[in-house]
Amino acid sequence: MDCPGLKDRELLERAEADGRLLWTLDKDFWQLALQRPIPLKRCGVILFRVHPAIPENLKPIVSRVLRADREWIGHVSIVTKDGVEMIPVEKPRS
Repeated sequence: MDCPGLKDRELLERAEADGRLLWTLDKDFWQLALQRPIPLKRCGVILFRVHPAIPENLKPIVSRVLRADREWIGHVSIVTKDGVEMIPVEKPRS
């Protein structure tokens, strides 16, 4: 998806509309996804928490995610070298 110049919220909405996974190093996306008034149903957010975020550190973690048999849609997932935490995106409580 080629979306230069889109704001974070617009990018998240575009991913939801297109039914895509949003892979990011930007921790703002998981907050946007969890605070969204309408839960994500068609997309998911995968946040990579790797320090430093350089190709040598990201490559094995990204490879692990690509091989994983998980349902990423409807979740905000935080991926580290130690594992994956998946948070289901649900309707906010009143």
